[in-house]
Amino acid sequence: MYHGHKLLEEHILAKHKQNNLDGKIIIEVGSVREHMEGQNSTGFFMKLCKEHNMKLISVDMDKDCSDNVHKEAEKLNFKNYEAITMKGEDYLETIDSFDFLYLDGFDYYHQWHSDERKEKYKKILNTEITDEGSWKSHLDMVKRVYKKGNKDSLLCIDDVLSATKGKGCRAIPFLIQNGWKSIESKYNAEIFKQSF
Repeated sequence: MYHGHKLLEEHILAKHKQNNLDGKIIIEVGSVREHMEGQNSTGFFMKLCKEHNMKLISVDMDKDCSDNVHKEAEKLNFKNYEAITMKGEDYLETIDSFDFLYLDGFDYYHQWHSDERKEKYKKILNTEITDEGSWKSHLDMVKRVYKKGNKDSLLCIDDVLSATKGKGCRAIPFLIQNGWKSIESKYNAEIFKQSF
C-alpha cells in the first residue's frame, strides 16, 4: 500500500518533465521511526533525491528518529541531506521559502501506537497522542509556511483520512482559505499548490 510520500513523488516527477530538479529541496516533517512496509518516507525521499540531484531535510522532534535518518543515509550512501531534531512548527518558522514540503508529523490518535511511541510524546512534548494535538500541530505548520511557497511549490499532508479523521482536519481548510488549492487526494494523503 502506498503512502503520501508516493503522491508527492508522482507530482515532483510530473514537474520534472517541465523543470530540472537539480538543487531542489524536499523538507519532510516526521523522520523514519521504524522500518515497516511502505512507511519509510525518509529512505524513499533519499532515493528520489539521489536520482535527481536534490537535497532532503528531515525534521523530527525525536533524536532517535534523527539518528535513524543518518543510518538510512549511510545505508543508501546518500550525502546531500540534513537531519534536524526540532518540532516541525519551530523549524518551518526559520525557513524563507520551500520547494517540496511533506508534513507527516504529530500523530493522530489510534489504538495501535506502541507504548514506546506514547512515552516519547510524554517525555519530549509533555503530551498524549490526540487528534486535537495532531490537528493543532499541522495547522501551526501550514501557518508558518503558507506565504513561503511559489508557483512551483508543492505541499503534501499525509494521513488525510476524512474531514474529521487524520492529520489535516484544520490545516487543509486553512490552506484552501489562504490561496492554496488541492490538486490530488490519493494514498490517504492530499497535495496542494498555490492558486495564483
